[in-house]
Amino acid sequence: MNDRAVLAAMSPVPAGPMRADRPGDGLRAFGLAQLQAAARLLAHRGQARHEGVHEARKCLRRVRALLALAGPRLGTQAITLDAELRRLCRGLSPLRDASALLEALQRLERGGVITANEAALAVAAASARREDRLSAALARDPELVARRRRLQRAAEKLAALDWPAVRCGDLRRGLARSERRLRRAAGRASRHRKNDAAWHRLRRRLRRWRQQNSLLGDIVPALVQHSAAREALAVRLGESQDDALLLARCGGDSPFTPALRRPLRKVARMRLQALRAEPVSVDA
Repeated sequence: MNDRAVLAAMSPVPAGPMRADRPGDGLRAFGLAQLQAAARLLAHRGQARHEGVHEARKCLRRVRALLALAGPRLGTQAITLDAELRRLCRGLSPLRDASALLEALQRLERGGVITANEAALAVAAASARREDRLSAALARDPELVARRRRLQRAAEKLAALDWPAVRCGDLRRGLARSERRLRRAAGRASRHRKNDAAWHRLRRRLRRWRQQNSLLGDIVPALVQHSAAREALAVRLGESQDDALLLARCGGDSPFTPALRRPLRKVARMRLQALRAEPVSVDA
């Protein structure tokens, strides 16, 4: 099946007039549109493929957020689909991490945190690692065709879910679940500030809460919550994640020379400690 046929098979079926108490049509269309976008993004070539992978993973996470929001009403088929999307996301993680490392270094250079010489050497090493990772992935899955076909099958499964059964009450309960999980994660991160897993969990919980509120904006806007504090925390957690990734890449399987690892490790540790020392608040 060629690219055009793959995308056509994944296109959302136009929905009729949407009833406020039956948001299923809008949710289904959103999910299918995200899977279609992910397949299109993975078809990018050349240097655009790096950004395509990043944006495709965002699309997959949005669909997973959607399934978590309405999941209990959709049944075991939604759980199976979520597991497949999680595997797809994880399979793309090495490619995304290689790009994230490069972006973290470029941010440190712009901020004057590392010298121009250190930045040039580090960026060159990270860029080479990124290209090696991409070449290896393309050798196993030329043009990422197998992944795009998996997305087509995922779209077929998503379309077959019982979306008409979803009610606004299901979405309220889904948002409440995300809220509880976010607050528990914030508490754990506050109590265990040196625990990487606790911070990573908080970032995932906050990302899901934000994605769920975002996707509901055009479907059931009355349910949407806004929080400037949470938006600021999301930025902080993103930087913290990049610093943790840089620190990890200064250990085993590092693209950097030993002489370069020392200043990078020092910077990453200092920034990570400073970011995690700030108060953690998920209140509006």
